[in-house]
Amino acid sequence: TIWEVFETSFTAIYVVEASLKIMVNGWKKYAESPRNMFDLTITILALLATFYVYYPNTFNNSRLIQFVVMVRVLRLGRLIFTIDAFQLFGAVSLDIIPAAIPIFLVLLFFEYAFASLGMALFGGLITRDPANQISFELLLARDFVDNAYWANNFNDMFSGMNVLFNLIVVNNWTECEIGFEYVTGKKHLVRIFFFCFHLIGVIGISNVVTSFIINAFFQQLKTIEQRKGWEEQIDGEAVINGSRAVFDASEVTGTETGVEGTKYYATIQPKHADVELDERAALRSLFTRTQSGDSEK
Repeated sequence: TIWEVFETSFTAIYVVEASLKIMVNGWKKYAESPRNMFDLTITILALLATFYVYYPNTFNNSRLIQFVVMVRVLRLGRLIFTIDAFQLFGAVSLDIIPAAIPIFLVLLFFEYAFASLGMALFGGLITRDPANQISFELLLARDFVDNAYWANNFNDMFSGMNVLFNLIVVNNWTECEIGFEYVTGKKHLVRIFFFCFHLIGVIGISNVVTSFIINAFFQQLKTIEQRKGWEEQIDGEAVINGSRAVFDASEVTGTETGVEGTKYYATIQPKHADVELDERAALRSLFTRTQSGDSEK
């Protein structure tokens, strides 16, 4: 087909592109770039998939090539990292991950607890087995059936976590809940279960997680902006630029060290990753001489 011709043509273009880059830059310089190695891996996979599909054998489905070539769309991620605003957003997001882990673990604990309870109460009730009379009861739940929510069940832990994730993001949870009402015949039990999770998981913990992330994001954004701040001279002791200080180690805060002949860099990092630290203020305090009055004390 015409699409298969396009796919094969693009694969050939990718091969030529990779070959020219290697010829111009040399293998060593080419291999130093993770982006180049990613492109080369996808190109090789696409080339192998092309030969495998079109070489005479029992497999002739060209979708394999499509799947491999589609991965190259990830190259568009490069554009994001060329924009300053996106660079800053990515840096802040990565920095707040360590601090966010404990609060996410709390959310995971409650989801696991409710998923376990849901398996005990509703396990095996959502089914499409025609030999099971319950499946015919479920067909009466039109909202559930029309949305094809068969995978939203508590038949196993993974499916139960999927249901609770839908509740966390408030994704048509009433349509999902109605199916459990029909298969159990216990409307109040089902509603109490879903309401309790909505009250604790969504209104409580989920909002705490959201507010924590927003607060941590702006705090870390302020910290990163401070790292890119101006140069600051500390009484001839050091020059603070961003999150590091350049100083002459021969004398530090008035104390002779005996070290000569070179400049040193000083940086300060918190012992725990979830601790917010103003590096510039900490460095300023480190290189500020003790006042004479304080020394006499």
